Amino acid sequence: MTDNTTLELPEPVDAAPAEPPRRRRRWIGWVVAAVVLVVLLVVGYIVAESAARSYATGLIRDELGAALSLDADQPMAIDLGGGSLLMQAAGGSIDRVTVDVDDVAFGDVTGDLSLAATGIPIDGETPADSLTGSATIDADNVQKLRSYISAIDLDAITLGDGVVDVSTTVPVLVFSLPVSASIAPSVDNGDLLFSPVSVTVNGAEFSLAELREGPFGDIADRVVASQSFCVAEYLPASIVLTGVDVTPERLRLDVTGDDVVIGSQLSAMGTCD
Repeated sequence: MTDNTTLELPEPVDAAPAEPPRRRRRWIGWVVAAVVLVVLLVVGYIVAESAARSYATGLIRDELGAALSLDADQPMAIDLGGGSLLMQAAGGSIDRVTVDVDDVAFGDVTGDLSLAATGIPIDGETPADSLTGSATIDADNVQKLRSYISAIDLDAITLGDGVVDVSTTVPVLVFSLPVSASIAPSVDNGDLLFSPVSVTVNGAEFSLAELREGPFGDIADRVVASQSFCVAEYLPASIVLTGVDVTPERLRLDVTGDDVVIGSQLSAMGTCD
């Protein structure tokens, strides 16, 4: 008896060995290397930018602090503006720098100083494009200017809109007269000038001409004489007083720089005649 069972053999399988995706792995490696390089460049740029800003801030702090005779630990807010400082420096100048310092001494008076400079060359020898600023003196500190505001002793000083109001008593023969005056600050050749614009004696208001020509002429010589306060000796020589503004809360002095070199030149202080 014959067995007709047929044995079916499995179909041949393609047993060719799989090759590793060398090209893909190589491509991935290049991508990883590029990413790492970009990250290192970005980190390096950030570190360099931070170092540049730190150096510039320290330089400005040292130069301005020395010029204004500030304590080493006195707070100073320095803003180097937006944008890349390194890119600006590569172009030869810094676009804008602002500095704010509180409690800066101008003789016996203290005020808050704000300065803004534009187009500051990095060579330390070329003047900045512009420099402007202001010193804000509050009402309490204005009291310390009394010897510059009037030639006589004052009992009270108050700030108004555009004027400084003062009052005192003036001895005349055997009695004393109450005297008050409105004094307008102005700038004269870089000095802060205080000039009376109206005077009231014992309740009666006089123009300056009337006061000088009337029975109180001797009072006029003492009360209405203009006084000045020299600011130049407290500022670098290249920064001068150019304006003044008065409100009931404060007296503001405006300053402007002419051919200011942001660097060692700031240490040369102005003088008073």
